[in-house]
Parts: sequence; structure tokens; C-alpha cells
Amino acid sequence: MTEAVRETDLYEPVKRFLEGQGYAVKGEIGAVDVVACRGDETPVFVELKTTFSLSLFHQAIERLAVSELIYIAVPHKPGKVFLRSLKRNVALCRRLGIGLLTIRLKDGFVYPHADPGPYQPRRSNVKKQRLLKEFAKRT
Repeated sequence: MTEAVRETDLYEPVKRFLEGQGYAVKGEIGAVDVVACRGDETPVFVELKTTFSLSLFHQAIERLAVSELIYIAVPHKPGKVFLRSLKRNVALCRRLGIGLLTIRLKDGFVYPHADPGPYQPRRSNVKKQRLLKEFAKRT
């Protein structure tokens, strides 16, 4: 039987990842799981969780009041169910302006799926025209 993943198992890989980019990294600062600072730049905050959850997104949104560089980090799990969930959660993170990291636990590899930033939706003229055409047909 495999041992359950804990948030503390995610800290070291995320710390190494950020230190590799020149950040000074500390854990459990106030209510934030990971804080990374580099010179006078805006600090990076990372919320660690063992799985995607609504409370994880709530925590990340709360952190946006302090910094615009917020990431969530979860373990990367095998299987199609996780990949579908990952795809949807990457889209949600982009809409919220939050970054997303996954950690491969067997070797501690950290993969950035989305970086924090303002949401820029892609417009689809085809879908728009289809909706307007259907609208015009209705009485």
C-alpha cells in the first residue's frame, strides 16, 4: 500500500524549483504555504494541496489581495481522470489569474502549467455567428 501524500511532501520540490530561479524561499509564513522573494520584485506565493479542491482556489483568490503572483501546486497523478481534471483546472486558473504547478513525486520534478496573469479570453467568431444565426431564427 502506498503512503498518503502530505502537503509537506510538496514543499521541498517547490522550494528547489523556485530557488533555481533565484528566489529566497521560506515556508509557512503567516497563512501562506510558500513565500518566495527575489530582490525588490513582487513576492511569489504558493498554496500547496494534495488534490484540487474548491478551498484551494478560495485560498489562492484570497492571496490575490496581497500579490498578483499566486500559484497553486498539487501532486501530478497518473491516469486520464487526473489529466482531464488538470486541463479544466488550468483553464480555471487562467481565468482567475492564478498560476498552476504540478509536482511529480517520484523525482520531485515541478511542471508549470500556467503562470499568473490577467485573463485574455480567446474570441470565437464562428461560435458567435452560430449563436446569432440561431437567435435570428427564433420567434
